[in-house]
Amino acid sequence: MCYNPRMESVIKNPIIMLDFDGVVADSLEVYFSEFTRACSEMGFTRLNSREAFLKLFEGNVVRQLFWAGFPMYRIRRLLRTFAPRIAEAHRRVGPFAEMPEVVRDLAAAYPVYVITSNATDAILDFLLRHNICGIRDVLGSDKERSKIKKIRSIMRRHPDLTPCYIGDTKGDMREARHAGAIPIAVAWGWHTVAKLIEGKPQLIVHDPQALKKIFLP
Repeated sequence: MCYNPRMESVIKNPIIMLDFDGVVADSLEVYFSEFTRACSEMGFTRLNSREAFLKLFEGNVVRQLFWAGFPMYRIRRLLRTFAPRIAEAHRRVGPFAEMPEVVRDLAAAYPVYVITSNATDAILDFLLRHNICGIRDVLGSDKERSKIKKIRSIMRRHPDLTPCYIGDTKGDMREARHAGAIPIAVAWGWHTVAKLIEGKPQLIVHDPQALKKIFLP
């Protein structure tokens, strides 16, 4: 099932760029737990509610942290504390049902990339463990922090194809549009459908198999 305000047919000749957390990986509970623990250890509990945590993903996360009251030196310290915990926690994270099969099928037909704020090596390990094959490249935060720049770098590799970015947050939708890609939202991720609509997606997909209907004739 798809929410489709402006598009009536299959997207032809796409480059498919996937966010990782909330699209492929069911990681919200693990991330929320580890993030709030790190904040508490730093004496910063303002973000320890689920609502405050999810609000960070309405835009650029570092900028949202700054606006929430974190000075830059504390943001850097938080990220240093948080990163190794997430690397370890990835072993407790699994994929959403049907997503490994869906990604494999899409990657057999079109160029598929993962563009994420997560660490590249952690994503590669996850893909290997769950037999998610065919991904052309993974662009994590260690390669470039800006999703906009990463989306545009993939677009330059495939100038004749239709760029599509699939994400699960309002911030993902805003960054995809800013980069010049078609923003496609999934309803099983971190943000609610109402919050996703604020980001002006071109499509909202309500189940993994619907992704195949968008791209595969």
